[in-house]
Amino acid sequence: MQFLSPWFLLGALAVGVPIWLHLIRRQQALRIPFSSLMFFRRIPTKSLSRQRLKYLLLLSLRVLVILLIVGAFARPIIPGVTRVLLTAGQGRHAVILLDNSMSMQYGDRWERALEAAREVIADLRETDQAQIVTFSSDFQIQNLPTSDKAALRTVLEGGLPVSASPTSYAQGIRAAEQIAEDARQPLAVVLISDLQKSGWAEQSLGPPVPPAEEFRLVDVGEPQAPNWTVESVRSRRTIYQSRYSDQILARVTGFGTPETTKQLILSVGGRIMERKSIQIPASGTVSVVFEGFETPLGDNGGEIRLAPPDSLPTDDIFHFALERREPYRLLFLREPGEEKELYYFQNALAAEPDSPFQVEARAPAQASSISLSDYQMVALSNVASLPPAFASELVRFVQQGGGLLITLGTRFPDPELETRLEAVWPARGIEKRWMTGDADRLVLLGEFDTEHPLFREFQQSGTESLRQVETYAYVRLQAQDHVLLRFANGDPALVEKKVGRGRVLLYASTFDNVWSDLPLHPAFVPLVHQMVQYGVEMAAEPLAYTIPTTIALENYKPRDNSEEQAWVVLGPEGKREVPLAEELRPDFVSIRRPGFYQIRFAQKTSLIAANPDPRESDLAQLPAEDRELWLAGFRAEREATAQASSLELAKRQTIWWNLLILAFLVALAEAYLANQYLKPPRAGATSESPQETSHALS
Repeated sequence: MQFLSPWFLLGALAVGVPIWLHLIRRQQALRIPFSSLMFFRRIPTKSLSRQRLKYLLLLSLRVLVILLIVGAFARPIIPGVTRVLLTAGQGRHAVILLDNSMSMQYGDRWERALEAAREVIADLRETDQAQIVTFSSDFQIQNLPTSDKAALRTVLEGGLPVSASPTSYAQGIRAAEQIAEDARQPLAVVLISDLQKSGWAEQSLGPPVPPAEEFRLVDVGEPQAPNWTVESVRSRRTIYQSRYSDQILARVTGFGTPETTKQLILSVGGRIMERKSIQIPASGTVSVVFEGFETPLGDNGGEIRLAPPDSLPTDDIFHFALERREPYRLLFLREPGEEKELYYFQNALAAEPDSPFQVEARAPAQASSISLSDYQMVALSNVASLPPAFASELVRFVQQGGGLLITLGTRFPDPELETRLEAVWPARGIEKRWMTGDADRLVLLGEFDTEHPLFREFQQSGTESLRQVETYAYVRLQAQDHVLLRFANGDPALVEKKVGRGRVLLYASTFDNVWSDLPLHPAFVPLVHQMVQYGVEMAAEPLAYTIPTTIALENYKPRDNSEEQAWVVLGPEGKREVPLAEELRPDFVSIRRPGFYQIRFAQKTSLIAANPDPRESDLAQLPAEDRELWLAGFRAEREATAQASSLELAKRQTIWWNLLILAFLVALAEAYLANQYLKPPRAGATSESPQETSHALS
């Protein structure tokens, strides 16, 4: 027995009060009328001999009342009694956690896991209920609670899927926690897995434990499980020439493997491009390079495959998307005879061998015959006049997603052009500023928005080169939109404006070496590249995604198409990944299987590739000490939970209330006895017989 308020037990000391009162109580003298006391001799009374307890039953009741009240306030409880009463006669709620991560595809692990689950079902009692849960990087509860063993076996034999996702024990425990919220019986959790060590890597303090009465681990793995995998592939995703000019670098790794020789096969668009024989060291890594092959125009699915396959073939293939497309077309408008800015601009964009940009130079007078739908970006180089029809088309071009780059020169400020292009013009020109004075011979570039995608290349390096650019003349601007770059004196140097789906960049100086030495600095090439990539919204898509992941479909929507149309997302098996009811407005799509996915919207089709997490290829198991640590953590958590639960249940016990009722009844009995024993005698009554009286007088 325990007490919730043990300090009230000090009140038991109050039992001394009735005992003390019984000891010191004076006996009332009996008055007897008598004629004369002259013949009586005075004898002193020894009161100590009379200080003995009388009326023991009355004293006992008074002490008992005090003890009962003290006990009631101390709140006595009997731990475990309430819990035993509540769970008496109940069965268990069995939760069978089946690991269906990619590593369970190794050999016959999955078949052994299903057989272990059948054995758990066979051991269930009639009063037990059970649920089956599969888990990897997430979890799926496969059935409602049931005691029907046949129904549970049907779930196992109904084709439970083995995923390509990595192991996460936390997801299995999270499923048990969710089931525990509604369970009416104590949980018994059985985790059936190959106990892969990588499933514990995400838990810095160890894996969580289920809120259960029982927890058991069933190992269906092997102590030694050699496995080879194509761990990673690096290459450019998008090319602009028929012959692949870059290198594809593949990394092959063995985990717990002997030294061996294998074939590595590169396929693009379903056609084998090259085979290479590679020597893989024992539990080692080898890098292989592929280059110089023809690539068809459009999206191509690429594969690098190990042959022959091993006991886990899923990670022997690495899928990647390779796109060959036409270069982005840029229209560069400049006045006749002004070729310097065009020269530096073209050379900056052609700095890489397979340039994604194609620059076409035209004069403003030729603009009327140009269709902007053939271009992704327009550059205005110190152009002060445009045909009215072309100016209106240019505004629509930007609103529909086109890019616009403006550089200012000797013809600015030009209020007429600014007014004509007011809808897209980012800043109003105030005046030309020539840095001719001795103190102001030049101005340097100053602060820039480091968080903007335009300056992503300058976050780690290139900052000093950019800030060393000397500018001798520029147009002072009154910025109306976002200032991305300023001169050292605080004047805006680069201003951005977003119009509809398009982007406009305005630079307050020129790209030649007359108004500044910007083209002569190393920062010029990456700056121009970033400006153009940002203007054409050049997507930086990955070569392949890692399972599991979620991608935003908005990234694959054509920028010149704002109509509400249905998305079609086809998975590796050619089936729809998005239900028909959701295809009009899906935001994201989940990628959970390796292979190729097609994303279709309007007339555009995009191809993406997905591969398993390379950490899942390491099949090393949890060491014995880690398993024991896991189970020890469960036992400690269970004891702490049981103690807290028992205490909470014990608080509901009504022993204290019963003690108060008993104290009240005892108090009534005490009052009755006290009234009988201690009431004063009636007048003329005597408590002694005549013989006793005559004996006292003598």
